[in-house]
Amino acid sequence: MRCLTLLLSAVLGASALAEQPTAVFSSFNDWLGSEARGVRIGADGRLRLAPGLRRVAQVPEGVIWAAVSDGSGGAFLSAGTEGKLFHYAGGQVRPLGQVKGGIVFAMARLGQDLIVAPTGEGKLFRVNPAGDVKPFADIEARIVWALGIEGDAVIVAGGSEKGAVLIQAREGSSRRLAELGDETAFTALTSDGQGGWYLGSHGRGLVLRYSRQGDRLETLMDTPFEEVRALAVADGQLYIGADNGLTPKFSTGQLERREGYLQADTSTATRSAVIRMDRDRVPEVLWQSAQSQVYALAPWKGQLLVGTGNRSRLFSVPLGKTRDTDPFAAVQELGTAQATAFLPSGGDLLVVGSNPAELHLLSEAQATEGTLESRILKGTPLADWGRAYLESDLPSGTGVELQFRTGSTETPDATWSPWTPPLRSGERPALPASRFAQFRLRLSSTRGGASPVVETVSLHWAPRNLAPVWEGVDIMPPGLIITRNAPPDDIGIERIPLETQKLIPVLGYMGAEKRSFRRAGQSFVFRINDPNGDALQFAIRLIPERGSPLLLEKAWKERFFSFDTLPVPDGRYRLEVTATDAPAVPFNTALTSVWRTAPFTVDHTPPALSELSAVPEGEGVRLRFVARDETSILREAAVSADGEHWLQVVPEDRVFDQKEERFDVVVPRDAMRGDRILIKVMDQHQNEQTAAVSLGAPAKR
Repeated sequence: MRCLTLLLSAVLGASALAEQPTAVFSSFNDWLGSEARGVRIGADGRLRLAPGLRRVAQVPEGVIWAAVSDGSGGAFLSAGTEGKLFHYAGGQVRPLGQVKGGIVFAMARLGQDLIVAPTGEGKLFRVNPAGDVKPFADIEARIVWALGIEGDAVIVAGGSEKGAVLIQAREGSSRRLAELGDETAFTALTSDGQGGWYLGSHGRGLVLRYSRQGDRLETLMDTPFEEVRALAVADGQLYIGADNGLTPKFSTGQLERREGYLQADTSTATRSAVIRMDRDRVPEVLWQSAQSQVYALAPWKGQLLVGTGNRSRLFSVPLGKTRDTDPFAAVQELGTAQATAFLPSGGDLLVVGSNPAELHLLSEAQATEGTLESRILKGTPLADWGRAYLESDLPSGTGVELQFRTGSTETPDATWSPWTPPLRSGERPALPASRFAQFRLRLSSTRGGASPVVETVSLHWAPRNLAPVWEGVDIMPPGLIITRNAPPDDIGIERIPLETQKLIPVLGYMGAEKRSFRRAGQSFVFRINDPNGDALQFAIRLIPERGSPLLLEKAWKERFFSFDTLPVPDGRYRLEVTATDAPAVPFNTALTSVWRTAPFTVDHTPPALSELSAVPEGEGVRLRFVARDETSILREAAVSADGEHWLQVVPEDRVFDQKEERFDVVVPRDAMRGDRILIKVMDQHQNEQTAAVSLGAPAKR
């Protein structure tokens, strides 16, 4: 039975140790913090090769604010904060012109010309293919977010001092179609295919429809977001891109830079969503995110593409019945901060990116290669990186490679190790212990249309155990006792020195330990931390100046220690404290760290009084005596005629700074009661000695 008990104790003790960490990547959220290029991440967490994407041009400005197709596979662009216009054609970007005013957030193509709306001007300008700029119409809008074309007229959606406005403009004239004073501006615009317009607003995030019949403005939906940034129509259904906090960033011309490697945070509030409103005006949320914000929507090849920031991810939502089995996917990343527009370019799609300003071409043809770099894995504070296991389906002509790298900075830089050669599933990477690590997958295919499928990646590592780190051991004043619970009442509390009283808070110490006073008590406070956060225990020895050490505790668990010094001879000692993390780690990885205190004194012997004399002198009595302590410096002395009322006195040199002090005091006659005087002295360890001397008595040695 005893053997069984010991075995159970060992098993239970082992189960209390922290388990080694693992990371499993198998769901969509597991891959959220990854950097994917040419890899499609499905809603089910599976990885495949993505549609082909290549960068075709760069624009010499940070942000492309508006883009419109030129009708020939190219695009007109507004970029920067000074109304600069560019034309992308034939694989090159050329300056087109510049309009007076601020940022151009909206453009539309009217015939061969371009209609632009610079911020703050209250005007529309017409730009011909040669870049010549002339006024088109004055409008009652200070900021324009979207333009649409209706025959020879331009439909303007924006904001004025009175709120959101919808305006129709022709060359030389304009008229207001609708306004909404409760909203800041109309921020999105698209045709409803029936002569009317769908609108999105900033303020309450409304979705509205403007009908030509009676110039009627109708609210279709009040979204739970601040603004509607994008609208698209496909198969008679309306798709809505709604966001929180995006319009103010546009208004100041300060879109955020690309975010680094993200950590999935499911507790964060939703920042954006894509909502579908069917023909019966029934809304359904198709996609939502706590990290990305929606900038653009575009139906393409049977799917709805969603351009987002601040990682420039392109998401896809199926438009057909496949939504039930594959509801959404992250199909590509531009490598910029935002994906702000989609434009047709033959059978492909031109994708506009910002920060930096770039143009990319998205193809229906599958990429032949793609890479995915995982989120940064953290070993706290240091880790030995183990094996990774890869579950994948590899059709003929396809492959998947797995690589690792490590570093000491949270963001990979030049100090990180190079990527390892490709590893087999279950092969241990030859990497040094480090704080951070990352893996990379490379998917490839040499057979058109075939793609490898990665189901799961699971990784194992072990935190490297580090020894406890001492900051110090505080030696408390003699007599201060620290306990976990309040001490019993009968502990013999004596008169407590003022400096010790200051260390005894009314409500205890650190909200848990209790402090009190007891003669001959000695306490210590351990200042120590463990880099791994492990529970610690302490072996405590008392080291005398001469003689053998004395073991006081073998497995002490508190960060304070008190002991009774009465059994210990007077003298100078040090406390040696050995900390170990053995309770929290496997026994063959446990580490220790030792601290020895400065010397402290144990003193139980009271001072001695000698050479006492009390001789009348004038109106008083001259009292002389010598106090001496073998171990400690004296700290106070007092005289009394009755043992109740004491007068504090100081030595001849006025300073208590020696083990022996001489006193020469004239005591006023009116302080005397009878012919006896009591003398009391105390050393620094609260050891007291009392003696009496009779009036007229000669000095006694």
